[in-house]
Amino acid sequence: MSDWGIPRGVAGRLVVTGTLRLVTPTSLGNGDMEGLTDMPLSLDALEGRPLLTGTSIAGALRNYLRTYEQGFRKREQARKPEQKQKEQQSYETQLFGGTKGDDDGAQSPLIVDDALGEVQRTEIRDGVKIDGTTRTAEAKKKYDLELLPAGTTFPLRFELLLPADPQLAQRQREALALALSGLERGEIAIGARKTRGFGRCVVDSWEVCAYDLREPSELLAWLSEGYSWNIPSPRITSGDAVTALGIEPLSIEDKRRLFTVTATFRLDSPVLIRSDASLISPEQLEALGDKEHEQQPDQIHLRSRRNGDEVAVVPGTSLAGVLRARAVRILNTLNEARTTSIVNELFGVETDDAGSRKSLRASRLIVEEAEIASGQPLVQNRVAIDRFTGGAFETALFSEAPHVGGTVELRLAIQDPCDFEIGLLLLLLKDLWTGDLPLGGTSSIGRGRLRGMMASLKHYHGAAWMITELADGSLSVSGGEASELERFVDALMKELNLNHGAC
Repeated sequence: MSDWGIPRGVAGRLVVTGTLRLVTPTSLGNGDMEGLTDMPLSLDALEGRPLLTGTSIAGALRNYLRTYEQGFRKREQARKPEQKQKEQQSYETQLFGGTKGDDDGAQSPLIVDDALGEVQRTEIRDGVKIDGTTRTAEAKKKYDLELLPAGTTFPLRFELLLPADPQLAQRQREALALALSGLERGEIAIGARKTRGFGRCVVDSWEVCAYDLREPSELLAWLSEGYSWNIPSPRITSGDAVTALGIEPLSIEDKRRLFTVTATFRLDSPVLIRSDASLISPEQLEALGDKEHEQQPDQIHLRSRRNGDEVAVVPGTSLAGVLRARAVRILNTLNEARTTSIVNELFGVETDDAGSRKSLRASRLIVEEAEIASGQPLVQNRVAIDRFTGGAFETALFSEAPHVGGTVELRLAIQDPCDFEIGLLLLLLKDLWTGDLPLGGTSSIGRGRLRGMMASLKHYHGAAWMITELADGSLSVSGGEASELERFVDALMKELNLNHGAC
């Protein structure tokens, strides 16, 4: 057990500040199910502003360091005596202290403050669980959640307590620089449903103020921070994390294994991912040409706020649901006995057959939310027809506003992929590419069809492929051999027939 009587020996402090900006809508729920929505936002009790807690920030940074150093899906474990030296060299441990159950673990030297966000209004998203067999909504499985829109900002503040040992202090600076660099590159997400595109964020630059507490003037400067004592702060630097913290560029090996797909499609037909008409904003109505706001369609394609503008989007939740349903169909055709295990391992598990949440597993397939570039909404009137009389039902006239035209870039990734899982993803990409796998609702009347234009595939081993549609409709594969992609599909067939993997 660590000796609480031994002082920490703090010789200096680094105060790091920056502005975190949300790139995609973010769910920072408060866990309360009694609000106006099923998943309301966490708000500051005093000012009523969105609250991003320091524990959430610290947890995201710690998880990033662990996955960067050790790979995905690695659990924290208490140190064994023979592992202590190795654990002490971990950036995760250096910056955030010991793990749960480690009596000898040190306290975290990093202090992370809560942050209050700046936002004009929030977004409400509807969700529903689809029965994969009937392709209709399951009873009592509709929900809504409150989101912070893209563009919301949070002022971040970190304080790093530096020891007198210069080597240990340098190690802590490096750990902090690595964590903050993840925020700069947009590799760290916050909030719920991060594997479905929510919570993407970025920090453009940092400001660092260094205090040497062994110098009386700098100790007074640190004590006077936030007060009008007119004591100047020493050594303020700014820029990216490595520059602002004054260290050499890091050369640590990134052990995260990813297979990524970035594919651009054009909309071959109108697409309609429904949004509740009662949630249509004045900007959305104006985009439909109704500047007087006298009429509005009953359903409109989902739109989200980006940099103050309303744009049409393909949410990661909808795309993931479509991909999961088609993966089930493909695997049922090939080997139904393996469907559940493969799909649950790749797309995650919510509950088991008995409704228990003990077997929860997060999705290893990351599906990003995508913005539809160009195109426009188009109001279309429809009417329900009586099948017996052939006439229109009374009071059954309704209007919809699907999005017509434009292009969309879909981004997918698999964490720690097996070859046969990559093969399954390629089959799903093929179905999207050829328009056989529609997105959104009303697909039975021809909506939601895409047509592939180009795709970039990257393997963590370094291999990369570029697929492009030529003028005659054929495909061109560059950067790598097409036979290498066929190998992944062969691995899927081998996995299903011989019942062993190709990881």
